[in-house]
Amino acid sequence: MAAERKKNREELLQAREKELDKIVAATSRKARPVKGEDNIGVRVGKVINKFNVEKHFNIEIEENSFSYQRNQSKIDAQSVLDGLYIRIRTSFDEETLSATDTVKADKNLSQVEEAFRSYKTVDLKVRPIYHYTAERVKAHIYVCCLIIM
Repeated sequence: MAAERKKNREELLQAREKELDKIVAATSRKARPVKGEDNIGVRVGKVINKFNVEKHFNIEIEENSFSYQRNQSKIDAQSVLDGLYIRIRTSFDEETLSATDTVKADKNLSQVEEAFRSYKTVDLKVRPIYHYTAERVKAHIYVCCLIIM
């Protein structure tokens, strides 16, 4: 997965560089070059906004020229996360709860979420409660939960 993401990122960066190269060529051509920071900025803005690549490039716009270069530090920072889907942290040490056990415990949370969802739906058959103390109401709900399971 990491290799695939690296390949995709490189292809996307090269495609965006092609678009930015067109703007560089338009500012340096002899016949009707694009001039003015605002005109150049509009063209660059279209590329940046369309493809969300601003963080990957250092862009310099001047009155009659435009230049860019890759922001390698940001690209490297993003590539560190290649191959990782999610990172789960726990306060337990490795001896108490291994990495695979941590992932299993996280996946078991879906059962807890499902049980919580059933509290909010018609799955939980709680009839009118005729108890007036907090302890009795909690006990009644507890018994209703036991019946479901």
